[in-house]
Amino acid sequence: MQSTIMTENTQQQTNLEATEKMRQAVMRLRELMDLMQGHLDEAERAYAGLFAHIAPDVLSTTHEKENQRLAALRLLDNPQPLAHTVLDLQSHARTFEREFEALYGHIVTE
Repeated sequence: MQSTIMTENTQQQTNLEATEKMRQAVMRLRELMDLMQGHLDEAERAYAGLFAHIAPDVLSTTHEKENQRLAALRLLDNPQPLAHTVLDLQSHARTFEREFEALYGHIVTE
């Protein structure tokens, strides 16, 4: 009888620990998604900055492809803003890849 109670207590403790580990995985997923969204928001602002030299009325009345061409003309002289944005996103993407891989590893090994 006492052995059965100890076994049940051990199982309950194991279930509590497993549940807590899974809760932490869910929490980490939320954290990574929030971080990713923040970086995407920064990238959107940087992308919009590529068009900052174009008059707002031109931007709003011209097709996107033409606006991109106007941005590209400016970037021919100085591609640094575009290069910086691309490298920044590339770096974040690699970091996120490692973080999501680690999180997945924690989930499947539980």
